[in-house]
Amino acid sequence: MSKFWHYLGNIAGIILAFALYMVLQILYFYPRKVELGHSRVIVTALVTVIVLFLIFYLYKKQLKEANDWGFNREPHWDMRRIGIAILGFILMVLGAAVMLHIAGGISENQQGLDRIEQSTGDLFKIMVVFIAPFCEEVIFRGMFFNIFFTKETKTNKWLGILASGFVFGYMHDPMLSKYIFIYWVLGIVLAWIYTTTKDLRYSMLVHMCYN
Repeated sequence: MSKFWHYLGNIAGIILAFALYMVLQILYFYPRKVELGHSRVIVTALVTVIVLFLIFYLYKKQLKEANDWGFNREPHWDMRRIGIAILGFILMVLGAAVMLHIAGGISENQQGLDRIEQSTGDLFKIMVVFIAPFCEEVIFRGMFFNIFFTKETKTNKWLGILASGFVFGYMHDPMLSKYIFIYWVLGIVLAWIYTTTKDLRYSMLVHMCYN
């Protein structure tokens, strides 16, 4: 029974983290829908700091309860993992280019982002380059593996990579169009970086650079 409640608590944690991420998306992508007046910048910055802290806190709390993989342990930086991150970035660029060539055109998700960028400007850049990679890596890589693939085995690693990649792809293309394969490839590479380096810092940085 304790395992059931532990599992349920982790599920609640990832749902809460995703809801908080949605709050930030509203603030940055649709600022006109939130009446904040002259205090908009201060409130947005304050809410951003609080939300990012809470999301990462939920992730760290899960790791303290169970961490068979050894995720997020010190030392955090070394040349081998930096090399893995660089290789991952190259794989993302090449993989996305190949899949985009096969699919052709521009995805609905990208068209929507382009429209949002035209109306929000710098807020869009901050969200896409910094905030989105942070939140998405914590949720789709960090918390996802903490909940569904808790034991470090080769089977769990590759099943987790494929599953994490697909969920990442689905969230970017819920219509399940041909473009989901582009996001799936991106998610697969990011999950591979995370499970190989065992540190979210690397997949976050690669995600930020790619975006």
